[in-house]
Amino acid sequence: MQVTHLFKTFNGYPVLKDINFLVPQGKIIGIIGRSGAGKSTLLRCLNGLETPDQGEIFINGQLLTTPPQFQLLQEIGTIFQNFNLLRRRTVIENIAFPLELQNISKADRYKRAVHIARRVGLAHKLNAYPCQLSGGQKQRVAIARALVSNVKLLLCDEFTSALDPETCLEILELLKELNQKLGIAILLITHDMGVIREICDEVIVLSRGQIIESGSLEDILLTPKTSQTKSLLRNLLNRDLPHHLQKKLQSSPIPNGTAFLRLVFSGEAAQKPIVATLIEQYDVPVNIIAGNLDHIRALAFGVLVIAMPYHEQKLKNVQNYLKSNNVSVEVLGYGAIPW
Repeated sequence: MQVTHLFKTFNGYPVLKDINFLVPQGKIIGIIGRSGAGKSTLLRCLNGLETPDQGEIFINGQLLTTPPQFQLLQEIGTIFQNFNLLRRRTVIENIAFPLELQNISKADRYKRAVHIARRVGLAHKLNAYPCQLSGGQKQRVAIARALVSNVKLLLCDEFTSALDPETCLEILELLKELNQKLGIAILLITHDMGVIREICDEVIVLSRGQIIESGSLEDILLTPKTSQTKSLLRNLLNRDLPHHLQKKLQSSPIPNGTAFLRLVFSGEAAQKPIVATLIEQYDVPVNIIAGNLDHIRALAFGVLVIAMPYHEQKLKNVQNYLKSNNVSVEVLGYGAIPW
């Protein structure tokens, strides 16, 4: 899918403004943003439930918009926040429902529905009704229903919000498996940074209807560029000063004071004694204020918040040294704490 110059307004109020992005085949892309950022409206434009005011949406190079093309829409499956299952129909009937709307014969649609039910682990629940299923099983039915038409793109709208953490991880593992085995692209919308971290290849940050940042998962999580993205990620990674020190920070250097830096190590840099070398090479005392080690998939990374005596030239030297070793460094502020 490719989206170019997409605009949408409601009652004259701009909800989406010049949206441009690409979802390559086989990739998992996450869209994050606060409530009201325009995430759900964007998804509704992508699956044909809303018509954008301007812009173009392409599926495999074919134009989807103006007017919506029914055949192309069949290549898009959607998983909603609420499972939206038909309560008077069994699991197999719910999964087969999109094929029924396409006037596919009962024998063929049930054959395809059984096949996809097995893929999502529901072979033993084919004749059960939604009221007999757990939340995770209901979401599996919704996923199977979205995939039964042999879709090329799966859209997910806050699809884990009704699930407990353990079930959420199971569903994410299922989506990763389907992505790898079927080669389908997945575009998911969520406010849960844990979901983004667990499954996405690339991330798009939406704020007030505009894309303010996009990039690989590692780039967005480890080196966010905008204050909005940093705020969204605050609870995912321990990246900040303790609160009692934040209140004392100043934006300008203080003579004989302290500079507070946040360092983000990843890959090989996380395995090197970079701070120890920094202390020795530049003769700078360093106080570690906070830190943690973690992983994004197979990528090891660490976050350290350190304090050092403020000296303009030494601070520049330290920053250059860290950057030359592929360590992201950010000056958080300055304090009056003497050394």
